[in-house]
Amino acid sequence: MPASTILLIDAEPASTETISTTLTKVGYTVTVSTDPTEALAKVGDHQLVILDVVKGDQSAADVCREIRAIPSLVAIPVLCVSQTDEVEERIRFLEAGADDVMAKPFDGRELEARVEALMLRFQRSKDRSAVVSTDGVVVVRTRRVVAVHSPKGGVGTSTVATNIPLAAAQRKPDRDVNVHLDLPFGQVATHLNVQPRQTLTDVVRDEAGLREPELLRTYATRHDSGLHVLAGPTGPEAAQLITADHVDRILTTLLDTYDQIVIDTGSWLDERTLRAFDHAESVILVLNPEIAALKAITALVEYLGEAGTVAGKTTFVLNNTFGREILKLRDVEQALGTTVGADLPYDPFLYLKAVNEGVPIVLGAPKSPAADRLVKLSKSAFGADGLVVPPGAEERKSGGRFSLRRR
Repeated sequence: MPASTILLIDAEPASTETISTTLTKVGYTVTVSTDPTEALAKVGDHQLVILDVVKGDQSAADVCREIRAIPSLVAIPVLCVSQTDEVEERIRFLEAGADDVMAKPFDGRELEARVEALMLRFQRSKDRSAVVSTDGVVVVRTRRVVAVHSPKGGVGTSTVATNIPLAAAQRKPDRDVNVHLDLPFGQVATHLNVQPRQTLTDVVRDEAGLREPELLRTYATRHDSGLHVLAGPTGPEAAQLITADHVDRILTTLLDTYDQIVIDTGSWLDERTLRAFDHAESVILVLNPEIAALKAITALVEYLGEAGTVAGKTTFVLNNTFGREILKLRDVEQALGTTVGADLPYDPFLYLKAVNEGVPIVLGAPKSPAADRLVKLSKSAFGADGLVVPPGAEERKSGGRFSLRRR
């Protein structure tokens, strides 16, 4: 999160150097104050406060309590650094009003993750407050989970799963994560040209990471666009370690630290995929205009209808991967029994170039017809700027011709 300002209240030079260097390297601006009284006047000029060692009559918990007693500073998060790992010390900080507590010794990655999570949490609290539109309808910002799937490989599932969160991340970076559940050999990292240091396999081995949002964020790889990627394992043996219960826990925890989640579930259907569908508000099913893909997707829809997994939340995307028209759009819609939500245009070069160079279409060819369709699909999946009308709002507001209706 660039251009974020942090006030560090710390009287210990070695600790000050460690914290300042760690956060400055990742783009934060850190102001150091050794005097708690002087620091109090500076809190309002910063976006986050870190309280470490305090000398004098006051303890760090006292300073935290003093900050929290000022109403105008309530929207500024406070991270306290505990000098030990004792529960009693952490509880004292929390009772004093600390928003998070980190015990020494700590890893630099943990510090980064906790700071970023606090920044995002408080920013989301502002963003998720009610907004009144020009026509008087109250709308709110919401979090969403979108799963992208196809029962047939090679139809462009990863292309869709990569581009729609990337389009959202361009609007608001560091709030979207792409979860790579296309097991065991997915291609999201290739599409984005990133080299993940850690994967889902590492996550499931870390009990704390499964339950703590700040730690789970450290397993994601950040793309230059601001999209975060939680990469899949690199082989079948590692993929077997990931269970359906792990998928449940990972997605639940991610919603505490990201606004929007896109899950690439590939073309394999098992209990892990079904759990991802359960979490999703929207399931995007991708197909191309040929008989085999159409038969596969109608069979999938029939099965999922019987299982009751995705009824009422499915969007179909037709990816025109052939130069000649084999099946017309109306034929596909007739076979599906519903309309196609997005129709991606054929291009003999653009899609291959994007994958080979690791630069998704919405970045590499933003003015192309394909990018335009993908951006519209992203906005449709997540809502315009993440805004939705709360249940009952439309009944409270008479539905005129120009009334606001956002999904």
